[in-house]
Amino acid sequence: MAKIKPKALLAQSKVKKVPGQISVATIVTYMILGVLVVSSVYAAYRYCWAVTGAAEAVGAQGN
Repeated sequence: MAKIKPKALLAQSKVKKVPGQISVATIVTYMILGVLVVSSVYAAYRYCWAVTGAAEAVGAQGN
């Protein structure tokens, strides 16, 4: 294993580490997850609204 010279080590430590760029795959993955969450919430809302709306309509008709 080669030894690193102190000068090279000092230069290496001074280099700022830049965070990696966000890849296209990451953006697409998060967009798909977002669409799934929004559609799930919407479907649950519609289901609950349809159930309570139907129950209210039957209750109102029966009275």
